[in-house]
Amino acid sequence: MLCKKKRLTAIAFIIACLYLSGCGMFTPAPKPDIGPAGKPVESKPNPPVAERFQSPPAEIYDLEALAGAVFEGVNKQDWLQAINNFNQMQATWQQVKASVGEKKGVKESDEAIQKLAPSLSANNVTESYESLNKFMASISDIGKSYKLSPVSEIIAIGNSIRNVSFYIQDKNWTTATAKIKELEGTWQHAKPALEEAGVLGEATKIHSRVNQLKNAVTAENKGSSEEHIASLNESMSIMRQFYRGK
Repeated sequence: MLCKKKRLTAIAFIIACLYLSGCGMFTPAPKPDIGPAGKPVESKPNPPVAERFQSPPAEIYDLEALAGAVFEGVNKQDWLQAINNFNQMQATWQQVKASVGEKKGVKESDEAIQKLAPSLSANNVTESYESLNKFMASISDIGKSYKLSPVSEIIAIGNSIRNVSFYIQDKNWTTATAKIKELEGTWQHAKPALEEAGVLGEATKIHSRVNQLKNAVTAENKGSSEEHIASLNESMSIMRQFYRGK
């Protein structure tokens, strides 16, 4: 009888040890304050479920349209066009910022647009282009918060098209070739989210025109490349207006 009690006591002790160690095993590790190259990414808490399925402010789509106008001015060194559209972009950004709150990408967008202003004033083509694309990349990050909207994908494609166009302008075919590969990848990733009844035809056109642009860049044909980019501008603007405010 005594041996049986000892066995039961031993079993209870083992179970208790396993329970306590198990609790430690399943407790999440605390987030570190520092990593091998500095601080880790500052993560924001996920928004409530209802917020994740809201439509983005329509003005986010307007920022993409204004980015195209600013970029055209920069690429052609029409600084009056670039600065006038930048002023509208700045005002629209303030509206967007008031609507989206503290989503991921807001801080980065603010920093990028503040760098864009002096670059435009100094008529610095490269810095203006880079700051503009950084700004829109951060706006794309904000768009990712809206799970039912393809606004993030639309902006990412716009940025990729601007990248290709910028290097075609200078006939930098090596970099343009690298950027067209990035555009292909961005389009393939975004394509399923953009294939909706009402714009299926435009999605098909974009797919074809990306391939045609790739061939023109490979052939180092500036005229043909610019024609295909103009066609992409048309299809992407139709796509943008279709989803605006949805």
